[in-house]
Amino acid sequence: MKKTSVAVLAAAALGLGSAGAADISLNYGERTMYVHVPSRLPPEGLRSLVVVLHGGLGNAERIASRRSEAGMNMDATADKYGFVVAYLNGTPVARMLGDDKKGWNAGECCGMSAANNIDDVGYISGAVQYLARSYGINLKQVYGIGHSNGAMMALRLMCESDLFAAAMPISGALEIEATSCPAARGKSILAVHGAEDENVPMAGGKGKGLAGTNFRSQEYTRQAFAASGARYSLQVLPGAAHRFDTIDAAMQKAEGVSLAEMAAKLFGLVR
Repeated sequence: MKKTSVAVLAAAALGLGSAGAADISLNYGERTMYVHVPSRLPPEGLRSLVVVLHGGLGNAERIASRRSEAGMNMDATADKYGFVVAYLNGTPVARMLGDDKKGWNAGECCGMSAANNIDDVGYISGAVQYLARSYGINLKQVYGIGHSNGAMMALRLMCESDLFAAAMPISGALEIEATSCPAARGKSILAVHGAEDENVPMAGGKGKGLAGTNFRSQEYTRQAFAASGARYSLQVLPGAAHRFDTIDAAMQKAEGVSLAEMAAKLFGLVR
């Protein structure tokens, strides 16, 4: 991702960018985020935003990359259908692992983000408000995708805030104590999980990853959202493990579309 000057940033915010899409690096608070702005968008006030949350030990640049095994390639789908994408960064998971290994405070996971009780619900909500002002986003058309710890964060946001109109959590469960999530009433959640995932088991419990968390189950997650009047669906992909690229490949085999395309369909962005 390349950094963009203030002048180009302002032009992109006004829909005045060049013929190509804009890749923008900017800071909100003390964190960097990356924004992809297609050259063709609906008028200001009618634009949609998809927020992408990386997994534990990942970062925004990695999940935005087309070359990483953790990359989602949501940019190409955004160019195709005309919506803005923002890749946000969490905070460092552990000092000894380096500042580029980041995570989210999804409740009971993960690392220093959870241990230090970082207010990621507040941070992400504030970042979305900032992006909405900057890019003419309709706040009723904001959607969330997350992988692993990012999926857990997306689910926490669905439970504790009205930020996302819909969400697609990938390889993650709700990691907070919640018998219901009133903010999710009437909203759609498509959870995607690899059948061979040993890092975050669908049935809950400790996985083989580094988190050391006793994860909650998909059934616990479904019950919490179902009790809230949300539409919670689970798609289990045979042959897929925890790694993002295996899940994407399994989705393409099962449905003939990528995870990015499936998300765009869920969010009603396919035109």
